[in-house]
Amino acid sequence: MPAAGYRHNSTGALTVVGTNGYAWSSSPYVTDGTNARNAGMLNFDSANVNPLNDGNHAIARAVRCVQASTDRF
Repeated sequence: MPAAGYRHNSTGALTVVGTNGYAWSSSPYVTDGTNARNAGMLNFDSANVNPLNDGNHAIARAVRCVQASTDRF
């Protein structure tokens, strides 16, 4: 997965390109409480992978569709 960074919501500048990767998730971050409006996202850098973090919709991140596999390994 590419470390495409994100587009900053107030300046429009591409940020952390080449070091961090972000992609929106189809899953919400949480389903109730104060963060229920926030979208889920995957984010990573050279040291960490966070498969479900919360993300503000105003910050442009990649959209990456992934289809569930029916194959068994």
